[in-house]
Amino acid sequence: MIRKSIVTLITLCSVMSLSSTGHMTGGQRNRVPKPRVSPAAGRWNTFTSPDRDFTLDFPGTPKRVPDEQGPVTIIRSYGLTTKDGMRFAVNFQDIGGDPQSRQNNEFARDHEELVTAAAREQGRRVVQVHRLAKNVIEIEYRMRSEDSNDDISYVERTILRRGRVYSVSCGSVVGGREVDRSACRRFFNSMRFIK
Repeated sequence: MIRKSIVTLITLCSVMSLSSTGHMTGGQRNRVPKPRVSPAAGRWNTFTSPDRDFTLDFPGTPKRVPDEQGPVTIIRSYGLTTKDGMRFAVNFQDIGGDPQSRQNNEFARDHEELVTAAAREQGRRVVQVHRLAKNVIEIEYRMRSEDSNDDISYVERTILRRGRVYSVSCGSVVGGREVDRSACRRFFNSMRFIK
């Protein structure tokens, strides 16, 4: 039961991570006319986590976001918003326990339901949830812009590995614009674990 409570808290922290990573700024709340240049094109920079646990490619240099207290440890976050209004972010936190144990390397069977419920409690409309691997869940959702009735679309991939939860998110901060799936795919697929 304690383990389920920790996982539920981690799920809530993951869903709240987009709010905490500064996903919307004043100049980005209005619609931007199309066509647009995809951030998937061009040169990307490889970000290495401070503890050299993983690398992740961003379409620029991400900035550190103020830490938040997670259920067990501090949540460390980094993010970048491109000129055309795409937000790329990662946060990670340790959950304690044996890093080799099954419960610290595999999500519970009902994790998709927990993630969906937590997202809905936060006012997000869940489009789809997929289990990509025993320790990887991907969720796509929409939420209302703070200043308009336009939807903001996001995709988030959550990874549980060796007692650490990683939330990697990608989406548009411009209301009414769909997620650039090729940019998100490139971002998600660039993650490499070093340790």
